[in-house]
Amino acid sequence: MLFKQLRTLRFPDMLTLLGLLSVSLSVYFSFMGLLIIAYLLILLQFLLDYFDGKLARAIGGGALGVYLDSFTDFMAVAASVVFGWFIGINGPAMLIAGFLNVAAASIRLAYFTAYKQKGFTGIPTVLAASAVSTLAILGYMFLPDYLIWFVIFYFITAVLMISDLQLKKI
Repeated sequence: MLFKQLRTLRFPDMLTLLGLLSVSLSVYFSFMGLLIIAYLLILLQFLLDYFDGKLARAIGGGALGVYLDSFTDFMAVAASVVFGWFIGINGPAMLIAGFLNVAAASIRLAYFTAYKQKGFTGIPTVLAASAVSTLAILGYMFLPDYLIWFVIFYFITAVLMISDLQLKKI
């Protein structure tokens, strides 16, 4: 049987894969200096993640989708870190904050996958990636002289992802 792995995908997984494409392209456009497009692609992944979850709960999702979704969510955080670097939030503090975001996302997603939950413990990774990217683009547009201070938001999102904060799924 050819492509057995692909046959296990369900329709919600297609939305997840579009989200993965979105954040992958965000990294590309960050490298190209097309920061508004890179930012919009991070937001698109946020929307796709929302709808793939809704759809998976409505029509049923496969076991593969849980892991695929976690990987795509992790990539959203990685894309938001790359976006921050290219927008101009750099230096040793951003290297540390970037690593902490990636580590926190890894821990949070592994925890969420290993221990099924009705809600969220810690803020969702995609929300963290979208929020920090939104703050970064606003800083880039309106406070460019103080952009380096926006590294604080990367530290905050890392902490919030692994916090004990309880949120309900929407």
